[in-house]
Amino acid sequence: MQQVVLGWLVFDLTDSSTMVGMVFALRAAPNLVVGFVAGAIADRLDRRTLMRLATFGMALMSLLVAWFISVEQLAVWHMFVYAGVLGTLFSFEMTARQAYVYDVVGSRSAIQGMAMNSLAQRVGGALGALLAGATLQGWGASVSFLLMSLCYGIGACALYALRQQGAAAPLVREPLWQNLRSYVQALRTNRLMRSLIVSTAAAEILGFSHQVMLPVLAENVLHVGAAGLGVLTTLRFVGGMLGVAMLTLLGHAYSQGRLLMIALALFGVGEMLLAQATHFWLAGLSVAFINVMASATDILHHTLLQRSVSNEQRGRAMGSWVIGTGTAPVGHLEIGYLAGMTSASVVLMLHGIVLLTLPLVLTLCFPQLRRL
Repeated sequence: MQQVVLGWLVFDLTDSSTMVGMVFALRAAPNLVVGFVAGAIADRLDRRTLMRLATFGMALMSLLVAWFISVEQLAVWHMFVYAGVLGTLFSFEMTARQAYVYDVVGSRSAIQGMAMNSLAQRVGGALGALLAGATLQGWGASVSFLLMSLCYGIGACALYALRQQGAAAPLVREPLWQNLRSYVQALRTNRLMRSLIVSTAAAEILGFSHQVMLPVLAENVLHVGAAGLGVLTTLRFVGGMLGVAMLTLLGHAYSQGRLLMIALALFGVGEMLLAQATHFWLAGLSVAFINVMASATDILHHTLLQRSVSNEQRGRAMGSWVIGTGTAPVGHLEIGYLAGMTSASVVLMLHGIVLLTLPLVLTLCFPQLRRL
């Protein structure tokens, strides 16, 4: 719901693709800084507590925005603040959640655990996107944010059903300052971790930034309105679910490093297809295909990063992933700016071409990736 409502509301307030890119950038910006702290805290504190606090915080922020809209006091800067705070809370929640999934299933079933977690996200995301489009069209943004707050609150309460820390949870928890010191040391010495951070960052900048263009495509190219944007966003999550299923089947049959390279290349192909789409359902199929590959790259990055470190440092490994995703604002601002200067189709084509060549560059610079 958040992705649909946030992009649509800012575009509606400003009629500017650059401003849409800016708000998505502010949503992702905290990752670059918070990742260092979130990873260390997730290794120090009970990961379940961290998830609960972050999710209740997201519920409160969404309720506050619903109130601003209802009293007709909402300004664009409110949305920027909301996006930044929400991004910070999400960084803590995501870091703790991915590490907790590994705690529960262990190394042997890590990729299936990550895939199931990703599937749950995308099922909820598909339903939420449809709900957001419908509520925006029928009742407006205030009701959408109110429902969003309710969903976050229900999710936070559901986390109290987690009774165990998980069989693979770290037995030794270092002091926070020592956590941060060993984190910096790992970033300096662990070449495999660094290569996966680079790969994550490149996928964020070149691939995941396509979501910024969906409100622009829905309004200016496809002419389908908020409900059509809801459907496109739903197809994003449907594609993500298909990607989860594909990876669950192939995860043990092939080298996970090679699968990552293939998924990144096809990610670029999907963006090139979307750039050429002028009909709604062709655009929808392209969005679904893009997100088959997006979900595959996400799960592989999660799994490979946690495999690249010791058990006591897996929270910090997921913090590294958050740092990689923290480069997303570069892609969001860049794609929004270039789309304003040219068009959404042109910038999507450029991103697709560069992303298609990315696996070759990564293989030449970090040959150990394809051997994982």
